[in-house]
Amino acid sequence: MLNALKGLNITVVLRFVWFAAFLFVFSCSEKKPEGVLTKKEMVKVLMEVYLAEDKVSRLSLKPDSSKKVFAVFKDKVFDKVAVKDSLFDASFDYYMNRPKDMETIYTALVDSLNLREQRSSFSKE
Repeated sequence: MLNALKGLNITVVLRFVWFAAFLFVFSCSEKKPEGVLTKKEMVKVLMEVYLAEDKVSRLSLKPDSSKKVFAVFKDKVFDKVAVKDSLFDASFDYYMNRPKDMETIYTALVDSLNLREQRSSFSKE
């Protein structure tokens, strides 16, 4: 094999190796497509959605009424966080197909909610 490489310019060979390595690295790493919320943004939106769901559940309404009230709350949540519901839905679908990323998001969400609860109980004391 070395005899076959003797006739080649070493610069050409090195360029080929670098190019092949570049393609390998970037073809293996999947980039988040445009139009998908970041993990941090997903945590923020999910937290607001969860808090809205909690408020509705505390109203002790019948299920059909709860759905209608939650729809209003949900619209207000998306207005508050300045995210379109279609963007959230697309992002949610994206992360649902990536379980490790979704686990990271939900871990951060639970941590954020726990911290919020601790702060709330601390301020009441």
